[in-house]
Amino acid sequence: MNQEAGGAGGAGRILLWICTVLLALGLGLAGVTKFTSATRWHDLFVGWGYPAWFSPVTGIAEIAGAVALLVPRLAAYGALFLAAVMIGALVTLLTHPGGPMGWGATPTTYIVLLAIVGALRRRERAGSARP
Repeated sequence: MNQEAGGAGGAGRILLWICTVLLALGLGLAGVTKFTSATRWHDLFVGWGYPAWFSPVTGIAEIAGAVALLVPRLAAYGALFLAAVMIGALVTLLTHPGGPMGWGATPTTYIVLLAIVGALRRRERAGSARP
């Protein structure tokens, strides 16, 4: 008998999907704002010492990772990719204290949740590959 993600059967699977969708929405919308509020993000990125063009690149990465989270075969990779992006965000916020984005609670929360979702999706995939 193959256990579902989280070991709680259908309820665990539903919880995993809810968490996955919320992560995808949060990070995907963050990526979209890199385009809809481009001037604000460009100014922030420049203030942090990055070139302005890095803002839309980050937006594309966030959107692509969010889409990957929603594809079960790619979800673990998407979680790993987005965690790397969030580690970059966390380092940026911690090295630029007092800025408009706070001290890094949001990227830290995303990193933890992405690690959980990524691990569960990886385990789910490994379990489905067994005969």
